[in-house]
Amino acid sequence: MLSLNDKRWESFFISGDEGIFHIEATQSGIDKNKLFFDGASEIPYVTRSASSNGINMFIPSVQPDKYAIDSGNCITIGLDTQTVFYQPHDFYTGQNIQVLNYDDMNRNSALFVSAMLKVQMEKFNWGGNGATLGRLSRTKIMLPVNDFGSPDYKFMDDYIKDRINQKQEQCVKYCKKQLRLLGEQVSIPKTSAIDWQPFYINSIFDKPKRGKRIVDKNHISGNTPLVSSYGQENGVTHFIGNEDKVRKFNVCLSIANGGSSAGKTFYHPYTFVAADHVTQCWNRNLNQYQYLFLATVMTKALTGKYSFSHEISDPRLAKERIMLPATDSGEPDYKYMEQYIKNMMIKKYNSYLNNLKQN
Repeated sequence: MLSLNDKRWESFFISGDEGIFHIEATQSGIDKNKLFFDGASEIPYVTRSASSNGINMFIPSVQPDKYAIDSGNCITIGLDTQTVFYQPHDFYTGQNIQVLNYDDMNRNSALFVSAMLKVQMEKFNWGGNGATLGRLSRTKIMLPVNDFGSPDYKFMDDYIKDRINQKQEQCVKYCKKQLRLLGEQVSIPKTSAIDWQPFYINSIFDKPKRGKRIVDKNHISGNTPLVSSYGQENGVTHFIGNEDKVRKFNVCLSIANGGSSAGKTFYHPYTFVAADHVTQCWNRNLNQYQYLFLATVMTKALTGKYSFSHEISDPRLAKERIMLPATDSGEPDYKYMEQYIKNMMIKKYNSYLNNLKQN
């Protein structure tokens, strides 16, 4: 296993006349309202988002002639948001994206460089101190060097390969362990062949409880997830250490009550702090597979119906019903839900293992 301590490190200007990288504005820079859509989803549309590698959506490869496609195998830097991602494929971008290149770039060395760039981006922030080209040209980056004092991209490549191989070995062990726990796949009827009936959400769970407001300035650094009305990453926005005047839940579902992600429902098999725009749903008799099934159904039923100005209040939630598989006696068929999710997991774990073998 390669160690970062085995190498000598030097500082280099990121760009400019003395810089080691070439940075220029994106070739495209299309506002979302100017995109052309014909139903195809062929090429990434990269924005300044901090998630999903900056990819906001996939769009048709043919766009207005004035916008050129940016070539893959490069690093994108989002100005103002200070996001840094390696882009392996050709892409279009939104506004204020810079593209970074260097000689002999490959995926592994670029992932290493991206991690080092992110460290430098921490000194910039939204507004008057964003990562402009001028500021980047005056910023230095620390990198391992070879015997000639140049960036050692070969070491960076080998280092990332080692880490990827290590992670893959861990993932293989995890998948095999989960497959043993899940057991054999059991044949069950297709969802289209079973009886579905409406059930009030409040009839499935104990009385749902809302979280409690906690403002950003009162956050204490810690390890407990803070779940808010955020539609990604399981709703987790921060990790905090607050113990007083907070509301903690564990092993349950959370519903985002408002905002653009209103109705998004996530399963949390851990203790978390719930913000005031989150509602907890808990039933002591449910297991993780049943919770996951319910989370998907509730998300589909609730998203799109609520927003910033029309939040999911307690009275509104009490009136909400969802469609669920039902037994002959008219009760939710939790056994079916559990086996359905188990079968999905078995397929996913086996698919991952098969892909590793092929690669």
